[in-house]
Amino acid sequence: MESEKFMRAFIAVDLSEGIRNRIAGLKEDFAQLGLEGVVKFVDPSLAHQTVKFLGDVPDEGVEQIKATLAGISQKPFEIELRGVGFFPKASLEKARNIRVIWVGMSSGKEQLKALQEEVESAMYALGYPLERRFSAHITLCRVKRPFRSKGELHRVLTKIGELHDAELGKMRVEELKLKKSTLTPQGPIYEDVYIKRLV
Repeated sequence: MESEKFMRAFIAVDLSEGIRNRIAGLKEDFAQLGLEGVVKFVDPSLAHQTVKFLGDVPDEGVEQIKATLAGISQKPFEIELRGVGFFPKASLEKARNIRVIWVGMSSGKEQLKALQEEVESAMYALGYPLERRFSAHITLCRVKRPFRSKGELHRVLTKIGELHDAELGKMRVEELKLKKSTLTPQGPIYEDVYIKRLV
């Protein structure tokens, strides 16, 4: 059997078990609003901060990416996750549509941005396109279709308002991971292809 020629891949920071457990709690909070079929939640056990999405990587390019990530010079740092928000950005009063509900970062953003910029320029040197914008956030769920009523949208916005300052905890970022993503009808399956320890 011929081996696959491409690997769908991205570079990310995995979240700690404690933070993932708190994200699971947030998922339950939103699940109680009766949003079946409207929103699709990210599996909390897979929650991560994407640093660089690579897309389809040719098999022969994987070793090159590993070698490049091995040279990343950022030191370990701490992040703190806090608060729930949404895209596109708007005030709670003026929001008319929501595409993504996310968890924000209250500290460690500068260090994360520095890590992202180093990875970005390293991957650009390998031929991957530059991302113009980077936002430190963890996706909680995506809105798959419009809300069924203004009342439904209002319930969601009220819940976001309640969780505006929710604390999800701190963690130390010590690893950067190259991950393989396999899309299945049940959801994505992620495998760690390479782990770069920050020192």
